[in-house]
Amino acid sequence: MSQISDVVIVGGGINGTSIACNLARRGVRVTLVEKDFIAAGPTGRSSAIIRQHYSNEVTARMALRSLRVWQNFRDAVGGDAGFTQTGFLLGAPQSNLEALKANIALQQRVGIDTRFVTPQEMKELEPHVSTEDVAGAAYEPEAGYADPAAAANAFAAAARRFGASILQGARVTGIQAAAGRVTGITTSQGVIAAGAVVIAAGPWTPLLARTADVEMPVTTCRVQVCFYRWPEEFRGHMIYVDFVKRVYLRPETGRLMLVGSVDPGEAEDRVEDPDNVNERPDFEMVSLFAEQIAQRYPDMQRGASAGGYASVYDITPDWHPILDELPGVSGLYCCAGGSGHSFKLSPAIGEMMAGLVVDGKHPADDVNLFSFDRFTRNEPVRGKYEYSIVG
Repeated sequence: MSQISDVVIVGGGINGTSIACNLARRGVRVTLVEKDFIAAGPTGRSSAIIRQHYSNEVTARMALRSLRVWQNFRDAVGGDAGFTQTGFLLGAPQSNLEALKANIALQQRVGIDTRFVTPQEMKELEPHVSTEDVAGAAYEPEAGYADPAAAANAFAAAARRFGASILQGARVTGIQAAAGRVTGITTSQGVIAAGAVVIAAGPWTPLLARTADVEMPVTTCRVQVCFYRWPEEFRGHMIYVDFVKRVYLRPETGRLMLVGSVDPGEAEDRVEDPDNVNERPDFEMVSLFAEQIAQRYPDMQRGASAGGYASVYDITPDWHPILDELPGVSGLYCCAGGSGHSFKLSPAIGEMMAGLVVDGKHPADDVNLFSFDRFTRNEPVRGKYEYSIVG
């Protein structure tokens, strides 16, 4: 097999499919290559929470822009992404209260519907929650979650409608370049020649970049998600991010609570081979999450464990993605290092990456915040809030 394309995208997750959709919409001849099937990797295991609580204006604007796409997905993209509006609370201890309020003010300035709520107001919004050790919270009524596999497949279907080719079951084995410029990729099914290549392969991105002699500041860690069944008297809950217990939770189909961690210490559970990951949750984590949610939602003491899974994050030193042309190889781009929170931003990321590839980079572009060389310049993305995993 030998094909020719304007742009090849490597990776059929939410970012790769969003980029493909946005490039194809602009009339670019696109081929997306996925080694398994659409959303087969970390995207399909994403918690898919869609909130706007970010600590700098660029990511807050991206989250707001993306929310409008999620809310109007059928018109904006086509198909059904399964967006479910639940509302969102982010509870913080006293030590973070002033920073929390400052971030809420920042988000309000960019147009996000959010406000500070007291512990008493939290109880009014979320009657099941215990606020014993919480000083206050950010509240977003428009937040919710999506179906990650459905969303990625809808972006892929839209890309096809705009003329893109989607090649599944083809593993990319290397990046081809000549005279300092990318010329295409090699795959298990042959060569695809292209004027530009976008690597959006999550934890596999650094491995592919290395075939072009580019070392990326991206590592992979294992993360765990567990499910707990609501007791009979439980009547549901919104999304809750808990900076006291360092967990997050959201409702899941089947009267379940989905629970994961917002502890940056998760990054220490390193993964060397993303094709070889223990996908079963650890018993210790199942027990720890159960204890933490029972403290925050006392009714869940009468809940029951209902399984779980482990997946991976591709993370950068500042927990923000790299969206840039890679050094030394003209025409080679990457979208990687989402660090577990790029799903919600994927509509904006797709637009930004399409603009970068087609129009190039300009000084005022928001994409400059996510440059490859920010780490060597010692200019990581930083916000006022200390928990960088939230951004």
